[in-house]
Formats: sequence, C-alpha cells, structure tokens
Amino acid sequence: MPHEDALTRDSAFLVFAQRAEARVDADAWDAQGSRFFATRVRVEEPGEIAAAARLLVVPEGASHGVRRVLGRQRAAEDLALAEKADARAGDTGLALLARRCQTVWLVERVGDDDALALRLAAVLASAMLGPILDVHHDELFGVKTARAKLERGAAKA
Repeated sequence: MPHEDALTRDSAFLVFAQRAEARVDADAWDAQGSRFFATRVRVEEPGEIAAAARLLVVPEGASHGVRRVLGRQRAAEDLALAEKADARAGDTGLALLARRCQTVWLVERVGDDDALALRLAAVLASAMLGPILDVHHDELFGVKTARAKLERGAAKA
C-alpha cells in the first residue's frame, strides 16, 4: 500500500467519527454500505497500521474502484476547519457534532468530483455518526446531504 502519510486533508474528504480509536472496520462498513447505500465495501489491501487500508468500493449499478482511507485522532485544525465551514453555512450544528468526535477518517478523493469517494465518505459517516468536511468547498455536511449530492450527480464517478 502507498504510504498512509501521503493522504492529507487536502486530498481527501474528512469524516469525523464518534469513536475513541481509529481502526478499520470493513465488516461494519460493508454492512452499512449494503443496507443504506447499495454499496459493498471490502478491504483490497490492509494498511501498515490498523487505521489504514485500500478499500474496494462497489456501488450497485455504477463503476467501482479503490480508495484509500486513513484514520487518526482529531486535530485542533480539523475542528477549526469544521467550525469555519459550519459558520459559513449558518451554524447548522454539525460543528457541535464534530466536536464530539475523537477521531477522523481521511477518504482519498481522485479529483474534485469523485462520486466514489463521496459515497465511501457517506458510508463511513453513517456508520460512525459524524459529519463530512470537504475542504475543497469549505463545506461541512451530513449523510443526508451526501446522499442528495450523489443522487443529483453533483459528483461524477
């Protein structure tokens, strides 16, 4: 697997997670993806650490692909960026949810309109009860908004 440290906030969606420890839980993510997103999630290649992997993302009826994920402890800058994005949107309360999250997951995105990465971020956010930060658009949003973006094709595969 490519070095996990090559994945940064600028090259990924940032998913806040209400878990004390960042650990890949592909079985839970696959179950969540299958049940709510018609998407299978499988480990393509485990990472060098327990909080990293290359995941095969297989949406029903759409192109599949591999995206890297990396979990880590939430940093102060993660929260500051979330609060800034939430304030810009009119204080939706998602920054307060982000504050309750002790860990974050970076979901690799390939280009600005990466539907596969957005889908995987939505699956993780749904499973770990946290919002998604898109630093490219200075936007903090939840699963419902991610689903709407996918449905209207705002992000292309």
